[in-house]
Amino acid sequence: MSSYKKVCEVISKTCLDIKKGEKVVIVTDIYKQKIGNELFNYIQKITDTILVQIPVTSKNGEEPIAIVNNVLQKADVIIAPTTMSLSHTKAIVNARKKGARVASLPGITEKMFLQSIDVNYFEMSKLTKKFANAIKDKNIIKVKTDLGTNVSFSVKDRKPICLDGICHKKGGFINLPDGEMCIAPIENSMNGVLFFDLSSSPDHKTKWGKVGLLENEVVKLEIKNGKIVSFSNGIKAKIIKKIIENSDKNANCIAEFAIGTNNKAKITGFILEDEKKLGTIHFAFGSNVSLGGKNQSNLHLDMIMDIPDVFFDNFQVLKKGKLLI
Repeated sequence: MSSYKKVCEVISKTCLDIKKGEKVVIVTDIYKQKIGNELFNYIQKITDTILVQIPVTSKNGEEPIAIVNNVLQKADVIIAPTTMSLSHTKAIVNARKKGARVASLPGITEKMFLQSIDVNYFEMSKLTKKFANAIKDKNIIKVKTDLGTNVSFSVKDRKPICLDGICHKKGGFINLPDGEMCIAPIENSMNGVLFFDLSSSPDHKTKWGKVGLLENEVVKLEIKNGKIVSFSNGIKAKIIKKIIENSDKNANCIAEFAIGTNNKAKITGFILEDEKKLGTIHFAFGSNVSLGGKNQSNLHLDMIMDIPDVFFDNFQVLKKGKLLI
């Protein structure tokens, strides 16, 4: 494993290219305070840096309080090691529109921080861009697995996003530990059935329970015109159903399709790392505005599956999780 100093160096130099004179805001909470403090102590030696500790929010996508939002809108760089994700909030989206470069680390653990961020970003970026180039000008994605997943959906005119850990341009976004090519499906275009066998958010305790590793349960979702119309009856499927139903009217809409490209990421039950594992794929439901979609929700719920066959139109890019590009 790497040291805290080494990982902070990688984030500040390789990932974000932070320079003297820039305003950096680090947003953290009580559960991620150690990581927030390590980042602050390192980056404050480079440039003007503020550390803001927020209350732990109740779910991914929940907006930070107004005073924090005001601080974010004045930042050149935002780094957010938080328990719950701020990635898809209006606060972050608006800050990016103003030019802020954002590194989100939702649900980051100390082990994950030291294990999966210090990677070969050149190689990971090259692979991630291969998937993005392969999907350009394609219209339909098809996904199948031996467990029974069989869906197709449109990505016509939607732009792929490379989350390759490199965020040097204004308005850029990374989700550390990084490593995925993602795209927002046309919201009403997905039809079929999805079987998830690895893990799912939420990976923290909620009033309905925690999901995380799916272990012996496979979660089945039936999708019609881009929305979930039925859930399987397992314990963790019921938790996911409760969270979606108790969110908002747009929470059950397909939001994202992505392929993991990080060869150091492992399946641990923490979504932030799980969704990056090389050869896995994940779908998300809820908000996708930050990905170029049109569905606004206060929820973004990711679910991960293994050993997929994936086709961009009729061009196969994954065969049982093995890369074909």
